[in-house]
Amino acid sequence: LSGAEGCSAGSPPLTALRAHMFRNVLMRAARAGLRSEAAAETDAAFATKLKFNFSVPSTSLYDASPVRMVIVPGASGVFGVLKDHVPTIAALKPGVVAVQEDEGDTDLKQFFVSGGFAFVKPDSSLDIQAVEAVPLDELDPEAVKKGLATYTAAASSATDDAEKADAEIGLEVYSAMASALNISS
Repeated sequence: LSGAEGCSAGSPPLTALRAHMFRNVLMRAARAGLRSEAAAETDAAFATKLKFNFSVPSTSLYDASPVRMVIVPGASGVFGVLKDHVPTIAALKPGVVAVQEDEGDTDLKQFFVSGGFAFVKPDSSLDIQAVEAVPLDELDPEAVKKGLATYTAAASSATDDAEKADAEIGLEVYSAMASALNISS
């Protein structure tokens, strides 16, 4: 060590180096504090809620949104998802995804999906990727009735396997829409 400050020739005095290091530590601590405040706010929002992501190929309908419950039209049956649900992967059948955003909400946000997948993760998050999703109130009952009649006729007149498969898919989707809108067939 040379000199009273313990510095070698040409290096900044130790006190200036310490001040610089101290300033860096304070800046990192301040940034970490801001991050932890934001994380605490996020944690509080999700303390009793599910983190919900819902997207279609063209857009995201919910992006890490805190919601109370989501009802999912799984291929093996309709099921509800709350915070701390068991991890699950489910194929979606045509039907309604219903979202309760807050405790006590009786007016659920409803979306008709034609199919897709739902992933319930261990961290109390739910991701739904749907091929198509339309707010239920935007479905036209007359167009649904017409589509149902068209695919019913196509299913009974199909002459080969491809036509029959196409008609059955259309019939399944339009039947689910009719059911969601309480249209009797």
